[in-house]
Amino acid sequence: MKTTLSGTVALAALAAATDAGAADLPLKAPPAPPPLLTNWSGWYVGINVGVTRHHATTTDVNGFGVGGFGPPVPPYVTPFFESTVSKASFGGQVGYNWQFNNWLVAGVEADVDHVGAKTTFAPPTVSNLLLICGGCVASATNELKWLATLRGRAGITFGNIFLYGTAGVAWGAIANRWGYGAVGVVGPGGFSDSIFNVDEVRTGFIWGGGVEAALWSHWLVRLEAMHVDLGTSTATFTGIAPFLPPGTFTTRFTNSATIARTALSWKW
Repeated sequence: MKTTLSGTVALAALAAATDAGAADLPLKAPPAPPPLLTNWSGWYVGINVGVTRHHATTTDVNGFGVGGFGPPVPPYVTPFFESTVSKASFGGQVGYNWQFNNWLVAGVEADVDHVGAKTTFAPPTVSNLLLICGGCVASATNELKWLATLRGRAGITFGNIFLYGTAGVAWGAIANRWGYGAVGVVGPGGFSDSIFNVDEVRTGFIWGGGVEAALWSHWLVRLEAMHVDLGTSTATFTGIAPFLPPGTFTTRFTNSATIARTALSWKW
């Protein structure tokens, strides 16, 4: 009996000593969160998604769409008509930043995006010319297929926030065409939707700005808006317009775009 009692007391004393020692051990700290970015210098690569609004204008320079009536009668297609369409766009970017001090950052970036903004429409008409022409119609198509840019970026930082402006060169694949003529007529004076046609890669300018934040040491997220001007292109047609003598006729197209997008990049 004494032996059993002594063993019980010894086990209790050992347990108490173990609990006291465990209480003296330091608790394991939770893992530290990834550090925020403190230096913006370096390469980065990423993806972007947003909305691109394509705006195009068409100018019938010397009256192909007049239909033989001429001033002061307005043309069947007005001398100027336009289209605007917005489409989702997506692509990728790569760039490099230099941080000069604790607030000034500059860099260079290249990107390419699929746009696919296309619209086909009938330009404004003049009813009396439709009646006299006997079935004349007009059709115009404007498309921005893709955009690529090479830009500089510069701005100021507030810790892990970067406010910047950007500007540079843009390349855009555009397709503009329109036609006017009598439906059912084959040959001169007949309708075609591409009597004037431009399908090419245009070089222009881009400018804008945005805000970028460093979520952790390697991840960057941004919001930005930019405007692209792809300038003016020209198409000519030599032949017979509806109700007009043979001649050379010219159309001018302009293309521009406004981009609003978000981007995610990995910096190393």
